[in-house]
Amino acid sequence: MGSLSLRKILPMAVIVALSALLGAVLPRLFPFVGAIENRIADLRLATLSAPEPPHPDIIVVTVTEDTLATLPYRSPLDRHFLAGVLRTLEDGGVRAIGLDILFDQPTDPENDGELRAVLRNMKIPVVAAWADSGDQLTERQAGFLGAYLEGIAKGRVNLYFSPSDGVVRRIFSYHFQSGGRIKDFASTLAEALGADVPFRSVRRLAYRPGAEGGSPPFKSFPAHTVKFLPKPWLAGKIVLIGSDLPHSDRFRTPMEDGTVSGIFIFAHALAQLLDGRRPPGLGLGAEAGLAAALALFGLILAGTGIPVPAKAAAFAVVLAVLWIGGFALFMTAGWMLPLISPSLAFAVSSGVASAYLGHEERRQKRFIRQAFSRYISPAVVDDLVNHPSRLELGGERRELTYIFTDIAGFTSLIEKSEPSEILPLLNAYLDGMCAIAFRHGGTIDKIVGDAVVIFFGAPADQPDHPARAVRCALDLDAFARSFAAERKAEGVDFGKTRIGVNTGPATVGNFGGENFFDYTAHGDMVNTAARLESVNKHLGTNVCISGLTASRCKDVNFRPIGELVLKGKTQGVETFEPLSEDEASSPAMAAYHAAYHLLRQGDPGARSAFERLAAENPDDPLAALHAGRLAAGESGVTIVLKDK
Repeated sequence: MGSLSLRKILPMAVIVALSALLGAVLPRLFPFVGAIENRIADLRLATLSAPEPPHPDIIVVTVTEDTLATLPYRSPLDRHFLAGVLRTLEDGGVRAIGLDILFDQPTDPENDGELRAVLRNMKIPVVAAWADSGDQLTERQAGFLGAYLEGIAKGRVNLYFSPSDGVVRRIFSYHFQSGGRIKDFASTLAEALGADVPFRSVRRLAYRPGAEGGSPPFKSFPAHTVKFLPKPWLAGKIVLIGSDLPHSDRFRTPMEDGTVSGIFIFAHALAQLLDGRRPPGLGLGAEAGLAAALALFGLILAGTGIPVPAKAAAFAVVLAVLWIGGFALFMTAGWMLPLISPSLAFAVSSGVASAYLGHEERRQKRFIRQAFSRYISPAVVDDLVNHPSRLELGGERRELTYIFTDIAGFTSLIEKSEPSEILPLLNAYLDGMCAIAFRHGGTIDKIVGDAVVIFFGAPADQPDHPARAVRCALDLDAFARSFAAERKAEGVDFGKTRIGVNTGPATVGNFGGENFFDYTAHGDMVNTAARLESVNKHLGTNVCISGLTASRCKDVNFRPIGELVLKGKTQGVETFEPLSEDEASSPAMAAYHAAYHLLRQGDPGARSAFERLAAENPDDPLAALHAGRLAAGESGVTIVLKDK
């Protein structure tokens, strides 16, 4: 992974993101892939779920073939019989009743009226089944159902089928219609019992496993036997009533080999809400994270330098660990890891990354030799070709810190001096400046006459590049002062070196044509650094550093200069001057900070404070600058510069 870790981040991130996305999308785009994922999850649910006893609070009363055999007709269900069942349950002390039976057409008027009266007069929560024309009811059926259940709590009873295989793994929680939204059957009953039901249009079901020995997860009794049940069996229970017939209202679930009646699915949904039971899946965010992690691992595997057979073996081991771990984690901790999506993400990422990295390695070696052989020694070029990860090539967006330096009045000096005298001095100066830049890890961008341009943060990563640049600038300033003083003693007015430092994003890389390459950076932050060098002549300072750079240098003392609005700009740049330890601790500097605070606050006392400071410290250019500005009628810390 050594060669991979220093490569460009963006292509790697794209490979990981697209591989993870593809792994997540394929099961949804291709139903057979999604069906495989679902069946693997169902297999774990059905075979590895820890057994649980029947739910202690929910019982199911079913209308069976034996029940219908006791009634005068099969359909609609005899409402006189159902009214009797409801009275018996209420007398038995049940807590609530849910009726998964649609009353969408009239029967005997006397029986219809009897059942409706019982429903309206019950003293316990009762929720009836609801549907409308969107559920294949005719307008007449929907109209009768709405009128019959007026004033009675109701919940929708349609189910959500997986499009790939028709298995019920989710349930609608809310249904939207012209009059607003109506909750599903289980949610309505749960809320009537005081449960907090979060708003979701679709909720994943958390099915309860049965007890050991194949016992069902809910106790159930045929409706025609309810009148014979002991009251203690009913007291405090929540009763769901629905059909359990062999050829109607039956559905496939992850827990059964065959089909189950819809009333039992609603029992699972109600138990989930009342118990706060969470479905075994990880959630979309965690599943996406797992797919991304496997995609990243596939990319890492592709970037290792091991032989291809070893990579293939590692690939198989990773998939085996994922699948065995997926079954083991569900059995031990109840975590349902997706297996198909991360496997696809891992395979796609590994394959695409292998192809990309092979192509990139060949392209990079060719580029290094073409680009750097023109201005780097052959030995260095050979080393870069053999170890291309040591240098990032090509344009990229990254944060840099730039230093611009220039010698005041040097053009005039060189025009009136003999080349044989001034050029050795200039070369000695530039050698010293470059040596300092290299000592701090800087990259020489260019040397134009007497100006030296240096940047930090590329080609190698330097997280502390602002601090490196400021320390470098201080050493450059010290060297330039000493060099100028020595030349002055020799009778040469060498001139003061001005330095500007700025941090910000730029595009850095090799720019140029076929026969010339220049490793440099472009961006507004580079222009700002150049301007900050130039404004020293207006400020009277040697070093001007932007606020962003200064904020990243905790071990350096600064004093604020002002918010400079550079020529051609509309926004001010907060600027600072670096200070030595002695300067930072002096009474004059304390007085400067106090006066600057008044200036920032718009306090009229700032003028007298700076005038007094300038009089006491005539060699302080910033004190004189602000005193002059305030005397001319300016205020605040914003300084608009008319010239570059």
